[in-house]
Amino acid sequence: MLPSGLLTGLLLTADQSLPLRLRALLCDLSSRFLPKGRVGNGYRYIARNGRVLLASDLALKDLANQIVEMRLQVWRRELLPGDKPEPFGFLLCVRGASVDPALGLHRASLVAAPASPCELAIDVGGRTWLEFLRTDGRAVPR
Repeated sequence: MLPSGLLTGLLLTADQSLPLRLRALLCDLSSRFLPKGRVGNGYRYIARNGRVLLASDLALKDLANQIVEMRLQVWRRELLPGDKPEPFGFLLCVRGASVDPALGLHRASLVAAPASPCELAIDVGGRTWLEFLRTDGRAVPR
């Protein structure tokens, strides 16, 4: 079960299920994600709506205008100790160090409303969406 209202796009209507991998030219996300600190060699950020957790091998400022590999999956959490973890939001893992060139290239941008059609859009709070549009000319599977 997916958290409702946070995700839209053609990749979700195709036979794609989460987790979903894609390669993207990333925009500057610092206006929509707040730092949560470092964990080991990685960085953690939370979207302003509190429902998208971003984990990365690079700092957010170093990801801007870089081609990265992204993995989107459901973020499950328990509210009280001993509770069964329930879907809460989305976990977005971003890797800048090793990118699979076999994945199609998308352009990521922050927009007020997702384009119709877009491949993927994630609500990051403040009436803002992180939108992914295909830039390599390959068709999205339907």
